[in-house]
Amino acid sequence: MTRELIRVGIIGSGASGLAQLKQLLDAFARPEVKRRADLEVVCFEKQEEVGGVWFANEDAEKRYRTASTDASSSLPAGEQAEQVYVYPPAGEDPSPMYEGLRTNLPHDLMAFRSLPMPPSLPLFPTRAQIQAYLVSYATIFDLYPYIRFRTTVRRLYQPSDPSAAGGRRWMIEYAGADGDVTEMGLDFVCCANGHYADGWIAPVPGLSSFKGKVVHSRYFRSAEDYTGQKVLVVGSFASGGDISRLLAAYNLGMYTKTDNSANNGGTASHNGRSIIAPERQIDVHVSCSARSAFSVDTDDPDTPWGKYVTYHPLIDHISSSGEDSIIHFEDETALEGVDTIIFATGYNFALPFAKGEDRPWCDSPLFDKRIEEGERELGHAWEKGGLKGLGVKGLDGLMLFMENDRSICFPVMQYQVVPFPLAESQTRLSALLWAGLLPSFPDNPQPPRNASNPYSSSPPSTSTAKSSGAFSASDPQPPPEPSATAVKPPRKVMQTRQKLVFGAPYEWEYQEYLMELMVEADKDGVGVEECWKGIEGFRREKRADTGLRKRTLGY
Repeated sequence: MTRELIRVGIIGSGASGLAQLKQLLDAFARPEVKRRADLEVVCFEKQEEVGGVWFANEDAEKRYRTASTDASSSLPAGEQAEQVYVYPPAGEDPSPMYEGLRTNLPHDLMAFRSLPMPPSLPLFPTRAQIQAYLVSYATIFDLYPYIRFRTTVRRLYQPSDPSAAGGRRWMIEYAGADGDVTEMGLDFVCCANGHYADGWIAPVPGLSSFKGKVVHSRYFRSAEDYTGQKVLVVGSFASGGDISRLLAAYNLGMYTKTDNSANNGGTASHNGRSIIAPERQIDVHVSCSARSAFSVDTDDPDTPWGKYVTYHPLIDHISSSGEDSIIHFEDETALEGVDTIIFATGYNFALPFAKGEDRPWCDSPLFDKRIEEGERELGHAWEKGGLKGLGVKGLDGLMLFMENDRSICFPVMQYQVVPFPLAESQTRLSALLWAGLLPSFPDNPQPPRNASNPYSSSPPSTSTAKSSGAFSASDPQPPPEPSATAVKPPRKVMQTRQKLVFGAPYEWEYQEYLMELMVEADKDGVGVEECWKGIEGFRREKRADTGLRKRTLGY
């Protein structure tokens, strides 16, 4: 009996890509699959190591370029808003991680089911500790032989003539370190390229004429880089709250390379007195529509850095006055002398390798925008024409596969989730499906209603997306639920998430639904690990304890 060769491509070796790789190897190693099929799997990774966003050099400078579009002439003078883009120079791709970052999840909750994190880790690990964990995951499960490092996927499409891809459904084009482009036909594809690269900056009238620096939170490296500056952070969600805290705490000598606060739980007391010379202090301002659970509490006596933060409403427009710029807010107040504006306003989904003119993207574009030439001047020019957008459409009922096409999956598009175990659940499902172990898989699977979604009662929308309000330890992890005291309308990026906003307890209900779909592959449950029969109790308990991080770290 001739065995069929199944070829699968995985784009990215972060947590989701590694999970997909392991689950594929496990599924195709089953005797009933090995008798009829062989697996050829390749994981394409543009960096030199696994880890995705967790792989970073915190000491390296994060260089960036800026560009802007012309203001819309259809708007009255003073209301014309330019779209500003911030992107890395060609050949560079910095991680959004930054100095002082800690996870928002306890490590036992955050870990993959198949590999607990070492109990010796701090309850809320550092970036480097999570990176080491992902390296150990790839090592223990022998994943490295299947990963092609320093390899960038530049194009993914379905050829009109399948024979062009050797009779396979997908064609992928990738470039190695030498820049040479190679093609490969694939049967299945997992897009695990991450969602924290294309930073979104809200259009602001006059922004392109701002005299200081405009930067996205992706390029924030260390509070010390802003010594002596007046800084405006736009956004109060995950990164906005974290970055404003780090900037303000710098004035107390906290969370710096020479301070142990980041390693002793963040509870070191400086009695609220600045130990930084006045001329080196950072004057911190935050612009937001409403404070979130991540915002620096300026009234809490246990957060001594709070007195260094001043809040403002959203920016209305920016005007010039001589050599300075004036930032005008919606309440008609203004701020002058700002050196840097840091936009912690989220990210676009981006598939730079999915060109809008190619199939299936021309017929089923997941996102509503394309990367334009001006957005990558002297940057990664090959990304021009790739899809991007705050919202996503065209996913199936599981919000995992393309609608009407289960040969491609997009794991962990969801927001407010525990990402590693969710990645395991979703990629186990796709692996079992692609291995032919789920012959009775429903045509239109429908997960239970998401009662914890704040948009579940809203009118249906064609835009269901994730765009993080900011990046921090919590962006690849779930933030606490939004404050019940926030009464202002949701931000634009929140409005575009809709069905992909999960949160607890729905993420557990969703995963248990996926487990029900996978029962067929596990026969009578003989030999199936308990973790695949239902969500472990400790995960529900730890996820529900939203005050644990504050009690442990002090913020």
